[in-house]
Amino acid sequence: MPAKLEGLQSVLANIRAIIPVETGKMNARLAISGTIVEDSVKNHAAMTDHTLKQLADMGHPYSKRYSVDSGPHPDNAVHSQSGTLLANIEKSENLNMVQSTVEVGVQEDKVPYIGDLITGTSKQRPRNFIGEGFNQSLDGIIATTQGR
Repeated sequence: MPAKLEGLQSVLANIRAIIPVETGKMNARLAISGTIVEDSVKNHAAMTDHTLKQLADMGHPYSKRYSVDSGPHPDNAVHSQSGTLLANIEKSENLNMVQSTVEVGVQEDKVPYIGDLITGTSKQRPRNFIGEGFNQSLDGIIATTQGR
């Protein structure tokens, strides 16, 4: 005689009730984590203490002729000049029951020089403020996703 599992319907009903609640909680944590990353990336692109002229007078301290992090700030901190870069750092969310994502970045059509800024050019060192902003966010992301 096969074993009979009593209460299976109740267990399945409970699981079906819990999944949307827990998914909602995780999506809320994911959205908060995205905001943490977005804020950190923006902080890394918001230096305002030197103008382009001042940087030129310093001999273009972020050029490849100087060593990494030899400028007035670490290479992964970017000065805001016109405000275009800072204004176009965006967070996009796709939060649902199947697969949720949060992305933080800059659209190349709005900031055409973003690729050169991140990867560098033949004259300028890479200034990956997006990667650094993400790395600086990890502790906050972990704490948030763990519900702390």
